[in-house]
Amino acid sequence: MATAGSSLPARPGRKNATGYETGSNDTGLMAIFTETWSGKFRGHDVRQRRIELLNRQYTFIGPCAPEALLDAPNAEARFAADGYMPYWAEFWPASLLLMDAVASWAPPGPGAPPVKVLELGCGLGAVSVVLGSLGYRVFASDYDGDALAFTMENARINGVTTIEPLLIDWREAYPRLRVDRIVAGEVLYECRNAEPVAQFVSRHLSPTGFALICDRNRSTADDFPDVARRFGMQVEVSAVERGDPDGGRPISGRLFRLELRKL
Repeated sequence: MATAGSSLPARPGRKNATGYETGSNDTGLMAIFTETWSGKFRGHDVRQRRIELLNRQYTFIGPCAPEALLDAPNAEARFAADGYMPYWAEFWPASLLLMDAVASWAPPGPGAPPVKVLELGCGLGAVSVVLGSLGYRVFASDYDGDALAFTMENARINGVTTIEPLLIDWREAYPRLRVDRIVAGEVLYECRNAEPVAQFVSRHLSPTGFALICDRNRSTADDFPDVARRFGMQVEVSAVERGDPDGGRPISGRLFRLELRKL
């Protein structure tokens, strides 16, 4: 059980564990937390969040009390084994920044070959669902089976049928996996993640594709561009910002755009 003095570390800082109430920005994104979802999913009491993006409303569910996952019977053992933490259960602010970014992509044209996009560390799957609704073939990947279950339930709720769940550990290689684009939000919350994330992208990205990694300006990600360059990638960094739905400071971050270096 996670208690004061437990070996489990503090989670990365976030503004509000209960999520967003209202908010909007220039892309037409609005987020509203609504009532508790009736019943349970995967044994969790859940709540729903509705998001309006580009004239479409999306509904997502997630655990009511993500902190309670630290008290799960196997939490200490999984952390001791490899540092596992149940970060997947949060609606992270960076997901809004990443949704802004992918919403600007032109949908694949009629009759065009499918564009394959992999979300690394998909969590509750909000970004994957938006991508799927735009017509992309999406591989939603995470290290936790519950995350993939919530992602596929969120896809079902929103009528999205182009998502395939993949149980993926970004520290491993998958020789048969090659995609046109890779997206990820808040995967650089620990310094130790920079190298495996960069290596994963370099191994699985198409030579003509690109990746977008979204970060909330964490110091743990400051060296990521240099790490990615060591794995043969070109890196562009751009600042992103949107209004805080709670009325506080704007949500700011950065996008790392990665491409394989041309020989």
